[in-house]
Amino acid sequence: MSVTGWATTRDTGALASAQLAARLRALRRSHWPDRPVRQAELAAAFDVSPSSISSWEKTDAPTLPPEHRLDMYARFFATRRSVLGASPSLLADSTLTDDESTLRDALYRELMAQHGLATGLDAQPDDIDDFWTFADGGPIRVVCGVLDEAERGPSADAASPHYVELGAYADLDALFELSGHLRMRNPSSDVRVVRADRYDAEDLQAHVVLLGNPARRGGGGGLVVEESIPVRRRTVDDAVGDVFEPVHDGGELRPRFSDGRLVEDVGMFARTRNPWYSTRTLTVCSGLYTRGVYAAVRCLTDAGLGEENAHYLRGLAARADTFGVVMRVRTADHIVPTPDLRDPRNRLFEFPA
Repeated sequence: MSVTGWATTRDTGALASAQLAARLRALRRSHWPDRPVRQAELAAAFDVSPSSISSWEKTDAPTLPPEHRLDMYARFFATRRSVLGASPSLLADSTLTDDESTLRDALYRELMAQHGLATGLDAQPDDIDDFWTFADGGPIRVVCGVLDEAERGPSADAASPHYVELGAYADLDALFELSGHLRMRNPSSDVRVVRADRYDAEDLQAHVVLLGNPARRGGGGGLVVEESIPVRRRTVDDAVGDVFEPVHDGGELRPRFSDGRLVEDVGMFARTRNPWYSTRTLTVCSGLYTRGVYAAVRCLTDAGLGEENAHYLRGLAARADTFGVVMRVRTADHIVPTPDLRDPRNRLFEFPA
């Protein structure tokens, strides 16, 4: 199963074809918001008829463009210089700057991955199987929790001359790690961070990543449909504070303290379909404390263990649209070692069973 954009091996190619058509249309219309490209202009640059461009963008009955045309799309939209002349034109690869070449390569990989899904060919297996690469090119929103007033520093006060907007955000370690990784893996996508008390209806149509515990810190808990993910967070009346609780299995998954210091946190990575946009995803990276949230992110972004953990999660993803793991997170002073999901001692609960 591919876990990017919910185009799976069980799907027909129709969904992927429609997504590719929508992506090509979006590139033409809004890649440069102040300079949309008309079908006739793009057709002239590609030396094809306008009807060809139209057929490639038709989402209800798309015609798949040949692979070499996707190379043209990637090259054309990699540089604003394509539309700076008297009429739009396709520049040669040799004239692209380093930054333009990087964007061109990223666009080509993205389009070819979607083309591979549409044709049933795994054109780019490494990219398609990466949990943080969304091959449909759709927008991505990281919904981040908000600190309680008592937890904020002076710089979070808008009246302060040293005001910093991020001063009110929770889980900054995890936020910096994830937002940078998402932008690296999806260079042509609209990636934004929004507070859990400020998201809007348009944000819900993106690939949504719920970071931390916005249900307690800002009101974003409603983003997780109750029946979607079979793990609940519950507050207990003791020094622990919160626990994770599997819905059907009973029991509590607790952090562990020694002499008042946190020595083991609990983190969770989970993914399901976005209930507001069914061909996109809703991902939860959560934890009982901040180290658990950070570990839930690092388990897939870590340069050493990320691919090994992804390989394990693919086994869960192949069995259901909703999958995830609650993990043990060991701490070492200021260091949070990345959990190795291959070790069963680090998997406290997983779904599907």
